[in-house]
Amino acid sequence: MSNNRIVLSSVLTLFLFFLSTTVSIAQDVTRTNITFDNGRFTLHGELIIPDTAKSAPVLIFLVGAGENSSYRTLYSEFVKQNIEDLFLNEGIAILYYDKRGVGKSEGRWQRTDLYERAEDAKAAVDFLKTQGRIDSERIGIIGHSQGGQVAQIMGDRYRNDLKFIASLGASTFDMQLQLINQYYSFYLCKGEPDNEAFDKATKQAISDINWVSWFPLTKPWRQLKENSEFDPAPHLLEIDIPAFFAFAENDYYVYPGWAIGALNETFNNDIPENFTLQIIPGADHDFRINPELCIPDPEADKEPPSSDGPFSEYFQQVFKSWVLQHL
Repeated sequence: MSNNRIVLSSVLTLFLFFLSTTVSIAQDVTRTNITFDNGRFTLHGELIIPDTAKSAPVLIFLVGAGENSSYRTLYSEFVKQNIEDLFLNEGIAILYYDKRGVGKSEGRWQRTDLYERAEDAKAAVDFLKTQGRIDSERIGIIGHSQGGQVAQIMGDRYRNDLKFIASLGASTFDMQLQLINQYYSFYLCKGEPDNEAFDKATKQAISDINWVSWFPLTKPWRQLKENSEFDPAPHLLEIDIPAFFAFAENDYYVYPGWAIGALNETFNNDIPENFTLQIIPGADHDFRINPELCIPDPEADKEPPSSDGPFSEYFQQVFKSWVLQHL
């Protein structure tokens, strides 16, 4: 994909956003605690339906990795400002659920691979088809970080059940390169020279994958073992429904250049027209405004720096306009 195509896409989505934006009136909604089964476990979540809706389209949101990833806790601000505030007033319903082993949902998150997460999301789709006031012909999947990788699988395996997928801050390359990306950021933020940082990151990533194959001693390492061989390319090749990919300029985990480069490699420099790519300027992994990859204290517990800045309005605009266009 050329840079011109990305720029034109940005201009078009902003234009559509301003065409579709009207003065919003707060929408009364009904929030219902729900449960559904995936065949092995019972998962718990929430279904939010605008009170005025008679046959509402619906968005399913998929959280990222880790035991603290829940729409009720770690993602509470993200979903409030980037999902609910954008779409409930448009008459669109929203479904959240806690993944296996989180909250009241049964199972163990660390023993669940990306394909099992996709099966759980399909169970959520099937649940929606049994509900009144839901238009089961208009269901979109939105995933952030690891949830975005699950969305990519969904766009392949369950595309006949979906109107679109949106992959937010998710990599388009294999798990080893994901680890290299993370460690490369870590060493760069410590002040290592570029070449040394990349060399150390590569060795550390290969070491981690080898170690988790034999000694998955911690929950994160067990999770890494489950997904260590994952490569999204075969699934990306099969997505023929509308697909939105948002990458953040200052993402510690997923460099936009690497992600778009991987897509170009997957598609032999001919990314399909049903893919929309957006690079969000000045934003971090969570699409908050963060002008740099590194901010103070990036070394603590080998965790990436975090920002408490506002969510990117540009991200919200292009994301909302694209969803409204395709739902």
